[in-house]
Amino acid sequence: MASGDCPDRFPTTMWNELLVAKDPNDPQQVLAMNRLISGYWRPVFFYLRTKGMPVQQAEDLTQEFFLRFIERQWLAPADPSRGRFRTFLLTVLSRFVADQSPARTTRQNSFEQQLVPISALVGSKERSFEPPDTETAEQVFMRQWARAVIRNVRRRLKGWCEDNGRPDWYRVFAAFNLPDAGDSRVTQEAVSQQLKISRDQVRYALSQTNDKFAELLQGEIAEQVDSPEEVGLEIQELQELLG
Repeated sequence: MASGDCPDRFPTTMWNELLVAKDPNDPQQVLAMNRLISGYWRPVFFYLRTKGMPVQQAEDLTQEFFLRFIERQWLAPADPSRGRFRTFLLTVLSRFVADQSPARTTRQNSFEQQLVPISALVGSKERSFEPPDTETAEQVFMRQWARAVIRNVRRRLKGWCEDNGRPDWYRVFAAFNLPDAGDSRVTQEAVSQQLKISRDQVRYALSQTNDKFAELLQGEIAEQVDSPEEVGLEIQELQELLG
């Protein structure tokens, strides 16, 4: 996979994908790692920024961190029976920060030849981030993880709408759930006029997409915890993290 090919959707079967990512003999290993990076690089980047690292250094070390997952097989201990993957990733990340290696250039070049370069993913919003005084790096990591989960589910919902030939359904969902900053309260009548569909169609599309979003979110969470009983608790924690 070329470095510029950045997969947009994180796979539904997260732990199955991780099994591929940690197998150096699997021909799909790099593809699986690219999916992991594209879906979850932000928690790592923001953690490093909150640790006091400037933007360029945080960008380089985010790149280095994911490369070491392959080089040193840090994914080897990852196992769904051991609990939440985000907790595992945070533990490994904290050890990485505590044990820096000065020799990074060769590995960075290798990274750019194989995996999605972090520089292609970091945008102006991430570069302008200023670490808050009221949150620890671990709290920032968890909040960014929660946002990454929701972002991935929204992308999968958009893909589901498109696969079913109803891209307008996602526009309805976005109008109610992703309003632009400063927008007044969204009404079904306003969305009906904007999209040139009936209010009944708006109501039906919103019902279908809200239900599908909840289903996809439960599926995403189920792939990141140890047991089905933890899904509800994890979703509740996500809501708390997102305020």
